[in-house]
Amino acid sequence: MQPEQILAVVRIVGGIAVVGVTAAIAGRRIMFLYGLIRRAQPDPDRATWAYVRGNLKYQFTKVLGQQKLLRWSLPGVLHAWVFWSFLVVQATIIEVFGEIFDPDFKIPVAGRLALPGSDRTLLDVIVFFQDTFILLAMVGIVGFLVIRLAQHPRRLGRRSRFAGSNLGQGYWVLMGEFGVTYTLLLIHASRWAIGGEANRHLQAAFLSRWVADFLEGMTPLALEATTAGMATVHLAIVGWFLVFTLNSKHLHVLSIFPKELFSRQPKALGAVPHLPIDLETMTEETVLGVGAVEDFRWPYLLDMYSCTECGRCQSQCPAWHTGKPLNPKLLVMDLRDHLYAKGPYLLGKQTEEQAADILSKKLVGDAPGEAPAQAVIDADVLWSCTTCGACVEECPVDIQHVDMIVEMRRYKAMMESSFPHEAGAMLRNIENSGNPWGIGAQQREDWMRGLDPQPVRATPGSALPDGIEYLFWVGCAGSVDDRAKRITRTVAELLGRAGVPYAVLGSAETCTGDPARRLGMDHLFQMMAASNVETMRSVGATRIVAWCPHCFNTLRNEYPDLGGQFEVIHHSQLLAHLIDEGRLVATDQLDARVTYHDPCYLGRHNEVYSAPRRVVDAVPGIHPTEMQRCRSNGFCCGAGGARMWMEERIGKRVNIERIEEALATEPDLISTACPFCMTMLEDAVAQKVQEGALAAGQVQVLDVAEVLQRGLPGRAPAAVGEAANGAGDGAVVEVAGDGAVGEVGARGHRGVMSSGGGTGGDADATSPAGTGGP
Repeated sequence: MQPEQILAVVRIVGGIAVVGVTAAIAGRRIMFLYGLIRRAQPDPDRATWAYVRGNLKYQFTKVLGQQKLLRWSLPGVLHAWVFWSFLVVQATIIEVFGEIFDPDFKIPVAGRLALPGSDRTLLDVIVFFQDTFILLAMVGIVGFLVIRLAQHPRRLGRRSRFAGSNLGQGYWVLMGEFGVTYTLLLIHASRWAIGGEANRHLQAAFLSRWVADFLEGMTPLALEATTAGMATVHLAIVGWFLVFTLNSKHLHVLSIFPKELFSRQPKALGAVPHLPIDLETMTEETVLGVGAVEDFRWPYLLDMYSCTECGRCQSQCPAWHTGKPLNPKLLVMDLRDHLYAKGPYLLGKQTEEQAADILSKKLVGDAPGEAPAQAVIDADVLWSCTTCGACVEECPVDIQHVDMIVEMRRYKAMMESSFPHEAGAMLRNIENSGNPWGIGAQQREDWMRGLDPQPVRATPGSALPDGIEYLFWVGCAGSVDDRAKRITRTVAELLGRAGVPYAVLGSAETCTGDPARRLGMDHLFQMMAASNVETMRSVGATRIVAWCPHCFNTLRNEYPDLGGQFEVIHHSQLLAHLIDEGRLVATDQLDARVTYHDPCYLGRHNEVYSAPRRVVDAVPGIHPTEMQRCRSNGFCCGAGGARMWMEERIGKRVNIERIEEALATEPDLISTACPFCMTMLEDAVAQKVQEGALAAGQVQVLDVAEVLQRGLPGRAPAAVGEAANGAGDGAVVEVAGDGAVGEVGARGHRGVMSSGGGTGGDADATSPAGTGGP
């Protein structure tokens, strides 16, 4: 046989062998992964064409457009280059496979489709873009290598976003990407060096032509051998890379497309998944929540497959930042590894005896610090979450960490009655008294005492009077917490001043159930929700204004699942609207430097960022300044996810971390729009005062409504540094005779909270409420 014939035989046999082996190994793994998806729980709402159609646009903007990744400029740009290179270079697989059988093979049609007004073809364009993206990919690969070395856990420890990631796999990915692009470059270069009419299109391959200069002097046979060898090696690397991808963190490049087609809608967190509970049809086999990895619905398995281990989630997680064991990335990785380990048993390839070790593991431990052999997820990991959603907001592949955590909490709370003991009193108080503090229903109307004009009191069963624009949902904190009641009163005064007719439910209002749902006690949540929906329907409520973001989120996003279809707005949105209409005009100067803290359940969960800032900015003399972490990447106060009623024993207090960031802006006022945030921030300020880091009254924490009220004419606003943090315990200051309520001492709000259901009542003045116990 001639050398050319031997070369052809080797090329064909080698190419077919590579493709055959790759197909066999990859096919086996694909069937394993698909089998696990089929073993998971159904999610019929997502498995519809209408649902998929709603996500198609998202595919183009966030997946192909890399919009979310580009939030981090340098890594985002580098990833976009490598990602788009991956897509563009895929055309070479067709080309290289064809060359196994015919060295002159070209992509069908592309070589014959002439460009208008030119002698070039579509193939010229393809090779130009291939070379362009080969270059960009190589720059991206080097950039990623530098980033990984600069942020290596050996140097940064816990601060590295790669802490806990499979770093070795990351380097293999970079090597595979380099191998794919490098071999393609050599194939093009050797073809150009061979020359001839068949390779004329490579004139557009500027990088390959440059590399071809280094091949001068090689014989035609050597060039043909180089081309054939690199083609076979290219296919082998592509095949190895496919198998490696299916068995590593790089699986996201294949799972991201189906994952995003069936991903959550809407993308803002809002509601956690609804859990239908029917006590009449429940049996001993009924499972509420997730107690085993196969109890997750199948889209969550796609989430696990898609984790890139990039660590963006942990870089924003308040629990991880303050020394807690929760790391959203490691949570997903541990669930994924457990799923793979349990896979053979789930697919019937192992007996119970063979899988005894993996089956003996609980998904979530009952007590902190259980050995990895006993539990996949430590109890402290599960209960450290504030459900702030920073992980979901940052995740480039939209993994729903919060939903996973809530699903596992549901099982622990409802199936095993296993949750932090401090939260038990909160649950009993909600069930027995209708609020987490255990305060009697009649005290819900105390905040209205002396208010002029008085709001209309809605009576369950009787329609609201004509002309009522809004039902004002006061919320538990706004009704029973001393500090929050003053904000409720301020909002009411502003509505009265603007001439907005509104009604309140008063003692007929009960907890929305948000703390119970976030703790995992969904049955209690649904009981409270059903009662509230019935009450609001009975008065004919259609438009609701709420000032607590947790109530706002629950009424707006979660009550529709239980028949509560209402138009719900936050008080900051209504106040901004009234300002725009000229019904509230601030004219009094307030010379103050103000920074705004975004409540998680108003911001990330519902994407309300501008309205509260517009309310504050409407006051003359305000000098707004933003914290480093604000808006969509704002930092939690530490009270969400029912953490308000749990001890914070591990690491640094989340509210202290946040207040230090706020104080770095050197503010006179810290504004927010949430009663939980108010409590946490005020307690952090009080602790800083006690430590001597601040002077008493140097910094005040005010709701945006209070800031606006200070700028309105006809009252004597307190000077910055006075009253709010120094007027004395429980002091109420009447000013200007218009019914406005002045500011109260920082410790005043503890009076009601510490008299509640025994959830830590006598916490000292330096212990943040809800962490040292409200």
